[in-house]
Amino acid sequence: LILGSPTVRRRYLDILISQVNTRYLKALQKYQKVVSQRNYLLKTVREGRSPLGELEFWDDQLVAEGSYIMVQRAETVLALSYDASLIHTELTSQGEKLELTFQPSINMVAGQTVDQVGQTLRNMLELQRDKEVSLGFTLCGPHRDDLRMVLGNMDVGVFASRGQCRTVTLAMKLAEAGYLSEHRGQEPILLLDDVLSELDIARRTLVLDRARQYQQCFIT
Repeated sequence: LILGSPTVRRRYLDILISQVNTRYLKALQKYQKVVSQRNYLLKTVREGRSPLGELEFWDDQLVAEGSYIMVQRAETVLALSYDASLIHTELTSQGEKLELTFQPSINMVAGQTVDQVGQTLRNMLELQRDKEVSLGFTLCGPHRDDLRMVLGNMDVGVFASRGQCRTVTLAMKLAEAGYLSEHRGQEPILLLDDVLSELDIARRTLVLDRARQYQQCFIT
Protein backbone atom coordinates (compact mmCIF):
# COMPACT_ATOMS: atom_id res chain seq x y z
CA LEU A 1 0.00 0.00 0.00
CA ILE A 2 2.84 2.41 0.82
CA LEU A 3 5.81 1.14 -1.17
CA GLY A 4 3.87 -0.17 -4.17
CA SER A 5 2.65 1.60 -7.28
CA PRO A 6 -0.12 4.27 -7.37
CA THR A 7 -2.39 1.57 -8.84
CA VAL A 8 -2.46 -0.18 -5.45
CA ARG A 9 -3.41 3.00 -3.61
CA ARG A 10 -6.14 3.87 -6.12
CA ARG A 11 -7.52 0.37 -5.70
CA TYR A 12 -7.49 0.84 -1.90
CA LEU A 13 -9.64 3.96 -2.26
CA ASP A 14 -11.88 2.47 -4.95
CA ILE A 15 -12.72 -0.64 -2.91
CA LEU A 16 -13.42 1.42 0.20
CA ILE A 17 -15.67 4.02 -1.47
CA SER A 18 -17.50 1.42 -3.58
CA GLN A 19 -18.62 -0.38 -0.41
CA VAL A 20 -20.62 2.65 0.73
CA ASN A 21 -21.44 4.39 -2.57
CA THR A 22 -22.98 2.45 -5.45
CA ARG A 23 -22.98 5.59 -7.64
CA TYR A 24 -19.20 5.69 -7.29
CA LEU A 25 -18.83 2.06 -8.33
CA LYS A 26 -20.96 2.62 -11.45
CA ALA A 27 -19.02 5.79 -12.32
CA LEU A 28 -15.73 3.92 -11.89
CA GLN A 29 -16.83 1.05 -14.15
CA LYS A 30 -18.05 3.45 -16.83
CA TYR A 31 -14.92 5.59 -16.55
CA GLN A 32 -12.64 2.62 -17.14
CA LYS A 33 -14.53 1.79 -20.35
CA VAL A 34 -14.40 5.42 -21.46
CA VAL A 35 -10.62 5.64 -21.00
CA SER A 36 -10.15 2.39 -22.91
CA GLN A 37 -12.28 3.63 -25.83
CA ARG A 38 -10.67 7.06 -25.76
CA ASN A 39 -7.16 5.61 -25.82
CA TYR A 40 -8.08 3.49 -28.83
CA LEU A 41 -9.48 6.56 -30.59
CA LEU A 42 -6.34 8.58 -29.82
CA LYS A 43 -4.27 5.93 -31.57
CA THR A 44 -6.52 5.92 -34.64
CA VAL A 45 -6.43 9.73 -34.77
CA ARG A 46 -2.64 9.58 -34.65
CA GLU A 47 -2.67 7.10 -37.52
CA GLY A 48 -5.04 9.29 -39.55
CA ARG A 49 -7.89 6.76 -39.45
CA SER A 50 -10.27 8.90 -37.34
CA PRO A 51 -11.01 12.65 -37.26
CA LEU A 52 -9.93 14.66 -34.22
CA GLY A 53 -13.50 15.84 -33.63
CA GLU A 54 -14.60 12.36 -32.52
CA LEU A 55 -12.74 12.92 -29.25
CA GLU A 56 -15.36 15.44 -28.08
CA PHE A 57 -17.91 12.74 -27.22
CA TRP A 58 -15.42 10.76 -25.15
CA ASP A 59 -14.13 13.93 -23.50
CA ASP A 60 -17.68 14.65 -22.29
CA GLN A 61 -17.98 11.13 -20.88
CA LEU A 62 -14.57 11.26 -19.22
CA VAL A 63 -15.29 14.64 -17.60
CA ALA A 64 -18.74 13.58 -16.36
CA GLU A 65 -17.56 10.39 -14.64
CA GLY A 66 -14.01 11.45 -13.82
CA SER A 67 -14.92 14.64 -11.97
CA TYR A 68 -17.37 12.76 -9.74
CA ILE A 69 -14.77 10.10 -8.93
CA MET A 70 -12.11 12.66 -8.05
CA VAL A 71 -14.39 14.65 -5.75
CA GLN A 72 -15.43 11.48 -3.91
CA ARG A 73 -11.81 10.42 -3.52
CA ALA A 74 -10.79 13.83 -2.19
CA GLU A 75 -13.60 13.85 0.39
CA THR A 76 -12.83 10.29 1.48
CA VAL A 77 -9.10 10.91 1.89
CA LEU A 78 -9.86 13.98 4.01
CA ALA A 79 -12.03 11.90 6.34
CA LEU A 80 -9.53 9.04 6.45
CA SER A 81 -6.64 11.39 7.17
CA TYR A 82 -8.32 12.79 10.27
CA ASP A 83 -9.08 9.35 11.74
CA ALA A 84 -5.77 7.79 10.69
CA SER A 85 -3.85 10.64 12.31
CA LEU A 86 -5.62 10.10 15.65
CA ILE A 87 -5.12 6.35 15.49
CA HIS A 88 -1.46 6.65 14.53
CA THR A 89 -0.82 8.96 17.51
CA GLU A 90 -2.54 6.42 19.74
CA LEU A 91 -0.44 3.55 18.36
CA THR A 92 2.92 5.29 18.60
CA SER A 93 2.75 7.86 21.40
CA GLN A 94 5.67 9.61 19.68
CA GLY A 95 4.01 12.81 18.53
CA GLU A 96 4.59 12.12 14.81
CA LYS A 97 1.56 13.45 12.97
CA LEU A 98 0.34 11.30 10.09
CA GLU A 99 -1.36 13.02 7.18
CA LEU A 100 -2.94 11.43 4.11
CA THR A 101 -3.14 13.70 1.07
CA PHE A 102 -5.00 13.12 -2.18
CA GLN A 103 -2.75 13.67 -5.20
CA PRO A 104 -5.01 14.28 -8.23
CA SER A 105 -3.72 14.51 -11.78
CA ILE A 106 -5.18 18.03 -12.10
CA ASN A 107 -5.13 21.11 -9.88
CA MET A 108 -7.89 20.72 -7.30
CA VAL A 109 -8.84 22.82 -4.27
CA ALA A 110 -10.55 21.32 -1.22
CA GLY A 111 -14.31 21.76 -1.28
CA GLN A 112 -14.66 22.15 -5.04
CA THR A 113 -17.88 20.94 -6.64
CA VAL A 114 -18.11 18.27 -9.32
CA ASP A 115 -18.81 20.97 -11.92
CA GLN A 116 -15.74 22.96 -10.91
CA VAL A 117 -13.48 19.91 -11.03
CA GLY A 118 -15.06 18.91 -14.33
CA GLN A 119 -14.22 22.26 -15.90
CA THR A 120 -10.60 21.99 -14.73
CA LEU A 121 -10.40 18.46 -16.13
CA ARG A 122 -11.86 19.57 -19.46
CA ASN A 123 -9.37 22.45 -19.69
CA MET A 124 -6.50 20.06 -19.03
CA LEU A 125 -7.69 17.67 -21.74
CA GLU A 126 -7.75 20.53 -24.24
CA LEU A 127 -4.27 21.69 -23.24
CA GLN A 128 -2.82 18.21 -23.63
CA ARG A 129 -4.72 17.25 -26.79
CA ASP A 130 -1.71 17.26 -29.14
CA LYS A 131 0.48 15.38 -26.67
CA GLU A 132 -2.19 12.75 -26.06
CA VAL A 133 -2.63 12.15 -29.79
CA SER A 134 1.13 11.85 -30.17
CA LEU A 135 1.42 9.33 -27.32
CA GLY A 136 -1.85 7.51 -27.96
CA PHE A 137 -3.22 7.52 -24.41
CA THR A 138 -5.07 9.73 -21.90
CA LEU A 139 -2.78 11.78 -19.67
CA CYS A 140 -5.10 13.10 -16.96
CA GLY A 141 -8.06 11.84 -14.98
CA PRO A 142 -8.72 9.54 -12.01
CA HIS A 143 -6.56 6.79 -13.53
CA ARG A 144 -3.54 9.04 -12.85
CA ASP A 145 -4.39 9.96 -9.22
CA ASP A 146 -2.35 8.93 -6.20
CA LEU A 147 -2.50 8.92 -2.40
CA ARG A 148 0.44 10.26 -0.37
CA MET A 149 1.29 9.51 3.26
CA VAL A 150 3.30 12.09 5.20
CA LEU A 151 4.72 11.57 8.69
CA GLY A 152 5.84 14.87 10.14
CA ASN A 153 7.59 16.35 7.10
CA MET A 154 8.65 12.95 5.78
CA ASP A 155 7.23 11.15 2.76
CA VAL A 156 6.49 7.73 4.24
CA GLY A 157 6.97 5.92 0.93
CA VAL A 158 10.48 7.33 0.54
CA PHE A 159 12.02 7.70 3.99
CA ALA A 160 10.12 5.58 6.52
CA SER A 161 11.45 2.39 8.10
CA ARG A 162 9.59 -0.90 7.70
CA GLY A 163 8.25 -0.57 11.23
CA GLN A 164 6.96 2.93 10.50
CA CYS A 165 5.39 1.74 7.24
CA ARG A 166 3.64 -1.06 9.06
CA THR A 167 2.28 1.28 11.73
CA VAL A 168 1.07 3.78 9.12
CA THR A 169 -0.64 1.02 7.15
CA LEU A 170 -2.29 -0.28 10.30
CA ALA A 171 -3.55 3.21 11.16
CA MET A 172 -4.97 3.53 7.65
CA LYS A 173 -6.74 0.16 7.82
CA LEU A 174 -8.22 0.95 11.24
CA ALA A 175 -9.37 4.32 9.88
CA GLU A 176 -10.93 2.43 6.98
CA ALA A 177 -12.80 0.22 9.46
CA GLY A 178 -14.10 3.31 11.24
CA TYR A 179 -15.17 4.85 7.94
CA LEU A 180 -17.15 1.72 7.04
CA SER A 181 -18.76 1.58 10.49
CA GLU A 182 -19.89 5.20 10.23
CA HIS A 183 -21.29 4.95 6.71
CA ARG A 184 -22.86 1.50 6.90
CA GLY A 185 -24.03 1.49 10.49
CA GLN A 186 -22.38 -1.89 11.02
CA GLU A 187 -18.95 -2.63 12.40
CA PRO A 188 -16.71 -4.73 10.13
CA ILE A 189 -14.85 -7.81 11.29
CA LEU A 190 -11.20 -6.93 11.86
CA LEU A 191 -8.63 -9.37 10.42
CA LEU A 192 -4.99 -8.77 11.37
CA ASP A 193 -2.55 -11.16 9.74
CA ASP A 194 1.00 -11.14 11.15
CA VAL A 195 0.63 -7.47 12.03
CA LEU A 196 2.76 -7.62 15.19
CA SER A 197 5.97 -9.15 13.86
CA GLU A 198 7.87 -5.90 13.15
CA LEU A 199 6.53 -3.90 16.09
CA ASP A 200 8.23 -3.41 19.44
CA ILE A 201 6.55 -4.59 22.66
CA ALA A 202 5.04 -1.19 23.44
CA ARG A 203 3.42 -0.89 20.00
CA ARG A 204 2.20 -4.48 20.13
CA THR A 205 0.41 -3.71 23.38
CA LEU A 206 -1.17 -0.59 21.88
CA VAL A 207 -2.32 -2.53 18.81
CA LEU A 208 -3.87 -5.27 20.92
CA ASP A 209 -5.61 -2.70 23.13
CA ARG A 210 -7.07 -1.13 20.01
CA ALA A 211 -8.15 -4.51 18.61
CA ARG A 212 -10.08 -5.27 21.81
CA GLN A 213 -12.45 -2.42 20.97
CA TYR A 214 -13.96 -4.42 18.10
CA GLN A 215 -16.84 -6.83 18.51
CA GLN A 216 -15.10 -9.39 16.30
CA CYS A 217 -11.35 -9.49 15.67
CA PHE A 218 -9.10 -12.28 14.40
CA ILE A 219 -5.32 -11.95 14.88
CA THR A 220 -2.70 -14.39 13.60
